[in-house]
Amino acid sequence: MKVSFKDVSATALAALAALVALAVINGWGWPLLGGYRAGTIALGVIGVGMCAIGSDYSTVRGLDPFVVVAGLLGVVVLGLVIAGLIWATATMFVWLAVTIPLLWLVTTARHVLTPAEEVTPRAAAS
Repeated sequence: MKVSFKDVSATALAALAALVALAVINGWGWPLLGGYRAGTIALGVIGVGMCAIGSDYSTVRGLDPFVVVAGLLGVVVLGLVIAGLIWATATMFVWLAVTIPLLWLVTTARHVLTPAEEVTPRAAAS
């Protein structure tokens, strides 16, 4: 399978997430990113955007290990967002900032490594 515009858009959002994480961790003083709770909200919103833009379930057939790992990482990200909103600690924020790019890496690897013959006709038409 080839990399699509959706993958490029999700990659741009992943880069934005990395910038937000660095801004919060290093205290760059960006507006609306004054603490770990605000950073958690920003990473959560960016993560939802990445998921909405980059997801492609039309090519999933059977038990795909990439989808299983991505699903588990998605649950971990959701748990870290909730925990980060409750406790707002540096540890929760850093784990969230590490897990989101890991989830991006797994999903992008799936999109790149899935053979073209496994693409359904509906997915090939879009």
